[in-house]
Amino acid sequence: MIVANKGSQHTETPDLPRREVILCVDDEETVLTVLKDQLEDSFGDTCEVESANSGAEALELIETLDAQRETLAVVVVDQIMPGMNGAELLERIGKNHPGTLKIMLTGQAGLDAVVYAINQAGLNRYIAKPWDEQDLKLSVEGLLDRFRLGQENIRLLGDLRRKNEELERLNANLEDLVLQRTRELEDANARLSKLAVTDGLTGLFNHRYFQEQLARETDRARRTSEPVTLLMIDVDHFKQYNDSNGHQAGDGVLRALAGLFGAGRRMNDVVARYGGEEFAIILSGTDRRAGSLVAEYIRRRVAETRFDGEQTQPGGRLTISVGVGAAPLDADDPRELIQVTDEALYRAKDGGRNSVAVVGEISA
Repeated sequence: MIVANKGSQHTETPDLPRREVILCVDDEETVLTVLKDQLEDSFGDTCEVESANSGAEALELIETLDAQRETLAVVVVDQIMPGMNGAELLERIGKNHPGTLKIMLTGQAGLDAVVYAINQAGLNRYIAKPWDEQDLKLSVEGLLDRFRLGQENIRLLGDLRRKNEELERLNANLEDLVLQRTRELEDANARLSKLAVTDGLTGLFNHRYFQEQLARETDRARRTSEPVTLLMIDVDHFKQYNDSNGHQAGDGVLRALAGLFGAGRRMNDVVARYGGEEFAIILSGTDRRAGSLVAEYIRRRVAETRFDGEQTQPGGRLTISVGVGAAPLDADDPRELIQVTDEALYRAKDGGRNSVAVVGEISA
């Protein structure tokens, strides 16, 4: 907890690393306690988690943080509060702390407050009440990574600016060296950005990036009625393959499958490793029927590809099962779309594997 010491002069070392602060704001004490406890469980080792029960108290606490040179990284606010509501508070925070990332909790049926907060305060994420704890933690984790990357970029740009000024003072003819340093920093930033969204084993997009893109695509589908299809893919009997061939061979299979899934994809499609031996593909602007054809093509291509050690698998082949669902036809919420598509995937596996099952259709 941040405590202001009014009895003595507070001195700081400017270069001392600061822990980021996550601020929770809700006028319901019970809700605020649960929210703070959940965030402290996940982020208490690396961040300070502070709380306030009103917009006014939050602004006072932020002034204290500023005075103590603490770093306000993420704010999680409730929309409905007496006096100053969540959107107004976020707008006030955004003016003085443009780098702070913002989450709004709302129980409202309408999205007017969310739209206002996006337009006026740069809202980064909104979560409906009652929230899912895992969804909240994933959202905060993603925003913390984004905040830290932004802070690193600011630091790198500051270093670059100081180096440029120094080089200009020393010798105006050192432009080539400045250009080289600039390119190195840009390459480093590009690598950092790529690492933040890439699965280390397969080189595909990671689970976090998949969740962000699926939320964006389902939101677009809900607003425009333009379809998006989700494929959930699972490697059949993968544990048996690992047990027979070893985990290194299993990793090789996952990398090979990643290459098959990513081959020929469109620029706006997303191919991701969902976790373990499970993959996910988002087909933007594609209806369920076309998506099922893509799924069948992928299933057949995997079945026809030879993999080292696959003779230990049932039938002597390494195969996949695929579930197919679409928004807004089957669901207009990303979590619901994952759920119904997962159910189709399990239907494909229960039906004998090496097959495609589509939401709402009977598998052949």
